[in-house]
Amino acid sequence: MSNPIPPSPSTLDARRASADLEIADDGSWYRFVRVFGASPERVFRAFTEPADLRVWFPAGAPPGSEMTICESDAVVGGAYRYVMTVPEFGEMSWFGTYTAVDRPHHLGADEWFVMGPGEPSGPGSRQTLDFRAIADGLTEMTMRVELAEPEDPDTLREQAGAGLGSSLAELDALVSPD
Repeated sequence: MSNPIPPSPSTLDARRASADLEIADDGSWYRFVRVFGASPERVFRAFTEPADLRVWFPAGAPPGSEMTICESDAVVGGAYRYVMTVPEFGEMSWFGTYTAVDRPHHLGADEWFVMGPGEPSGPGSRQTLDFRAIADGLTEMTMRVELAEPEDPDTLREQAGAGLGSSLAELDALVSPD
């Protein structure tokens, strides 16, 4: 994996260029590392507070998408649920249960993604988020997702890279003072 710290992390474009996506050859997990222009406390809050999630989370979806439900109770055993209506796809939902909360350094969750209306079933994916101060006012975030069922690595790279890239760029714009 390359060093995610950009040479000049003071700009949004340099931080966007810091993004590094690694995918297992068998498509069973991926890791995404990115630098943000804010403290770990602020980045952590953006991942757990509905008011912030409503701003950045939908940015990775197609134009015209609408987040209709955004709930988060960031305590161990607490739940989150995000529901979006996406043109040409309909309803998409993310259901999660927080398995670890160490504010502002670490989040863990089991998560289920559901296409269409309905409740989750079967095993969920496991994800962790780690937030590390790397310089004055900068945070390196490492996201690791272990998928419940492996996916095609090329498809995963295309979908995860595009969606995460757009959403996390919007998150950086939200939390960064520049």
